[in-house]
Amino acid sequence: MINHNNLEEYRDPMNYDLEFGGETNKHDFYLEMARSNPGKVLDLACGTGMTTIHLARAGIDITGVDIAASMLAYARVKAEVLPVEFIEADARTFESDHRYAMIYLTGNAFQAFLSDEDQKALLHTVHELLEPGGLFVFETRNPEGSDLSDEGEESWGTFVDIDGVTVKVSGTQTYDAANQIMHWFTIRDWGSRQTTSRIACRFTDNATLHDLLVSQNFTIEHQYADWDKTPFTPLDSSIISVCRKN
Repeated sequence: MINHNNLEEYRDPMNYDLEFGGETNKHDFYLEMARSNPGKVLDLACGTGMTTIHLARAGIDITGVDIAASMLAYARVKAEVLPVEFIEADARTFESDHRYAMIYLTGNAFQAFLSDEDQKALLHTVHELLEPGGLFVFETRNPEGSDLSDEGEESWGTFVDIDGVTVKVSGTQTYDAANQIMHWFTIRDWGSRQTTSRIACRFTDNATLHDLLVSQNFTIEHQYADWDKTPFTPLDSSIISVCRKN
């Protein structure tokens, strides 16, 4: 379905944080979820640990797992002396002797699992690692509330990098409807240089998502449209699912 490893977006972790950081409402949402389910927490596909570290600073016993070594290296630097462990592993096959009260994926990381087999492998990992009755929380973009049309290069905005340079971000999108996969091609322009990256994300509709979770022995307790717990409706752009292990 793709001819790359889907990790090109994660080669520059410091600038990644500057471009995509600052979602304090999201971090607080996951902190509230963790506090309501006391015990060990696992952040799967944790990236540079933006949410992981927020929870660790609040006293949550948390571990982060990611497949991208560069992101984890920066996460460890940022964590400083906090008692949080970062582990390099594939969420589809990760094993641990620990059992967790809560496991979550954020940053729409669920969409990186591009096939039915990948999604089921991820959910098997989560189910195996959760305590009985443990909580699984994640968000994903809703295809019914997203623009999935093919687009040529368009401006996507700017961010200020670690050296104070304003970087222009643009890109294209191409949707593979047969596999429900969006292919994004991103161009970042520093003026003196450019970088490009590719990423593919799967868009799973809510009915399919519901059937998948039930088939993998989860009960969906709540679905929200945003971090303030607005109830999800079919045309919202995001689906935040709060699930319980059966």
